Amino acid sequence: MKKTLRLLVIDDSVSFRGLLNLMLQGHAHLSVVGLAEDGERGMKLVVEQKPDVILLDLEMPRMDGFTFLRWLMANYPTPTLVLSGRADSDNVFKALELGACDFLSKLRMHEGWFKNSNELILKIEAAATIVSEKLVLRTVAPQKVQKREQGPKIVSGVLAIGASTGGPRALYEVIGRLPQNFPVPIVISQHMPKGFTHAFAETLNKKSFLPVMEVQGGEHLENGTVYLAPGGHHLLFEKRGGEVYTCLVEASNENIYVPSIDKMLCSSADIFGSNMLGILLTGMGHDGHIGFQQIKAKGGVTFAESEETAVIYGMPRVSIEAGVVDKALPLHKIADEVLKHYAKK
Repeated sequence: MKKTLRLLVIDDSVSFRGLLNLMLQGHAHLSVVGLAEDGERGMKLVVEQKPDVILLDLEMPRMDGFTFLRWLMANYPTPTLVLSGRADSDNVFKALELGACDFLSKLRMHEGWFKNSNELILKIEAAATIVSEKLVLRTVAPQKVQKREQGPKIVSGVLAIGASTGGPRALYEVIGRLPQNFPVPIVISQHMPKGFTHAFAETLNKKSFLPVMEVQGGEHLENGTVYLAPGGHHLLFEKRGGEVYTCLVEASNENIYVPSIDKMLCSSADIFGSNMLGILLTGMGHDGHIGFQQIKAKGGVTFAESEETAVIYGMPRVSIEAGVVDKALPLHKIADEVLKHYAKK
């Protein structure tokens, strides 16, 4: 029998609070212990009810979600899912930096998403497993603004990274520590809804020595550039005339993980073979496991984030236990290990 999870909903929309409350009441292991119209009321309910998971709007009167998050993480660290109504805003990623563990798109909810998906429930259940220490001990790489140095032009390999829940903050840490003259392209599949990856790419770009772009399809891979898979699509690669290009495949409703880490890893392993390094960061589920098997079959190298720092240990654990991970590392050591790997080349 599943443990009953105590939920707090903080949103200034009466109708949306009602929608969430109605939907969540349909699950016996979920209990809504409070409904708040702003962060100020939310603070009182946190102290009184001690919820397991909080669902939080960001734009509210009196006290917004950002102010609430700062207070929450300093006083009562609690797994928090952001409720976002704007895909074109970087507010979500500011909230993730402040300690929120994941987010949900209000637009998808209003379009009838609740009737066709259990994603919300899965996110709540995953968030409830996060220990408070992992919400507040994350370090985020500082913003870096320097002129980019020209690295090698010939693309001989690739660094491919997959992440899910907790991934944005983990990616800030890893990508933000890599130098301007990084010797290979970096490709990333981060589970994220359509419409949000453009803002995420811009945010990651501000925190990196390296240029970061959301893939449009057809880009020529260049060393020292970061390519982020767009939401709603899978990122694959094709070789033409000795050069490697990106190509996008639209995800279907049957796809559980979007963008698919497995599809990206397998496609890049087929092209780069032993000249490939794959990394799996925090995330729920098992996406990336098949890709890691393919990388090892082709002679490539694999790293995974260890349980010590992974917000959600699901994806790394599956591959580590299957024996297809060369090194399991805490987040703060991954970038240094990547640089050691390429220094040997």
